[in-house]
Amino acid sequence: MTRRTRAGAPDRGSMAVETVMLAPVLLLFLTLLVGAGRIVEAQGEVNGAARDAARAASVQRTFAAAQAAARDAGTAALRGSCAPVVGLSGSDWRAGGEVRATVTCRLDLDFLGFAAVKQMKGASVVPLERFRRVR
Repeated sequence: MTRRTRAGAPDRGSMAVETVMLAPVLLLFLTLLVGAGRIVEAQGEVNGAARDAARAASVQRTFAAAQAAARDAGTAALRGSCAPVVGLSGSDWRAGGEVRATVTCRLDLDFLGFAAVKQMKGASVVPLERFRRVR
């Protein structure tokens, strides 16, 4: 028996070549997708840390105690992720005022295979009680 060939016989094996050529592009796409997902997740974590810091500061009686509570809450929320910088600049520390907490964190993306660092920043505002004594 003889084997019959089609007119397109020279294309035989081209699917394997196309797959080998396309594999690095797919891997790069997946790496970028994982990196983008990590950035979104980290932004949520930083925003949550800012919310926690502002809430912890808002229940304190003095501004110094509020700064310490905000720093502790922000650091605890991001434990293991990065070393955050927590600040209360822009706060209106008086009865009926507000506490503005900002958290800044550097996200290291070395796990993706290239040296990249992304600066993440989150902010939150919590009102202070109107009828309370603050110092």
